[in-house]
Amino acid sequence: MIAPSQRSVAMAGAQLTRSRLFFWLFLLATGNALTGFGLQFFHEHDLASSLGNLFGISAVVWVAAAAGLVLLAEPGAPAPVGRLDWAVAAMTGVAALAPLGPASSVALTLLSIYAILTSASGSTLRRAAIIFLAITGMLIWGRLALALFSGPLLDADSFLVASLFGMERVSNFLSFADGSGHFAVAPGCSSLQGMSIAIVMWALVNQWFEVPFNRAALLALLAALAVTIAINVLRIGAIGLFPAHFDEIHTGIGWHVSSWLTLISVAGICLYGARREIHQRA
Repeated sequence: MIAPSQRSVAMAGAQLTRSRLFFWLFLLATGNALTGFGLQFFHEHDLASSLGNLFGISAVVWVAAAAGLVLLAEPGAPAPVGRLDWAVAAMTGVAALAPLGPASSVALTLLSIYAILTSASGSTLRRAAIIFLAITGMLIWGRLALALFSGPLLDADSFLVASLFGMERVSNFLSFADGSGHFAVAPGCSSLQGMSIAIVMWALVNQWFEVPFNRAALLALLAALAVTIAINVLRIGAIGLFPAHFDEIHTGIGWHVSSWLTLISVAGICLYGARREIHQRA
């Protein structure tokens, strides 16, 4: 005869599915990664600025993370937890012990890839894992690429601005239109930052509405990336054209306008690309 407490433990173990296990694993890894970057942002800014800027993390990322967890919480075909799943769970738990955003971001990347490779096509687990994998691009891989290849990436932005507005360029330095001096395109102004967010938005919309990966989906992604680059190039160009308003365009209202315009444009493109699937759900 099994005691009530033992029966409860046995039932809990029997009810644990891969989706439930990965719900907690993704929550742990993502939460730790976002907390690490949020604390770093808070260390460099005051409380009001941190709250207003969502601790330096785009609202798209917060929404995408929540959407991924919602997908994992949906009831679906139960799949048993395997031994390798437990090994991956242990790895994720160890990474979470270190309060470091990069460590948790790497763990989140490996967890996402593993879930994608070991789950059925179209399953909520795979769809959620794709969203979380896109999030890691913004959290660590985009930043790493910018750190390793900042020269070519910033040169590319500078080249586009110089070609469009006829400014003189030396590497990532551009001349002001009035000839009063030069300014540099810094890593914080790289188009790669916005492109990382565009990929998260695209993954969020496509996986939430179950959009198949085909030519139309790829074109929507390319369009979202293109509009992100275009808006960023226009903002940098405006800095060069109107040097007297450098601060307003660089970090003031110009930055806010370009950020919102990018967000609205990217969201519109991704939603338009998924219009058929959205209409089918309506």
